[in-house]
Amino acid sequence: MMDFFLSLFSKYKCLIHTAFGHEGYIRVVSKLSAHGIRFRTRIHSHAVRHLGGDMGMLPQEQDHKQYDIYVAKEDEHQAHLAIHSR
Repeated sequence: MMDFFLSLFSKYKCLIHTAFGHEGYIRVVSKLSAHGIRFRTRIHSHAVRHLGGDMGMLPQEQDHKQYDIYVAKEDEHQAHLAIHSR
C-alpha cells in the first residue's frame, strides 16, 4: 500500500533502467549522478531461500536483487544519454 502512495505522489515516475545485481546498479547510477540527473530506486529481492542463505547464515554467491531506477519525465532523454555514454 505504501508503494502505491509513493508512486502516486513522486515526481520520479519514468522507469529508465532495470539493473540486476549491485554492480550493474552502481554502473548506471554512477553515470546518472555524473550527469547531475536525480533518480529514485525501487529494489526487489529475488533471493532463493534455502539453508538460511537469505538470513545471512551462509554467504550468498550471487546478488539476486532487481533495481528499478526511476527519473522525472523531464529528465528521461538526458538520462538515456547518460546511461549509454562511455
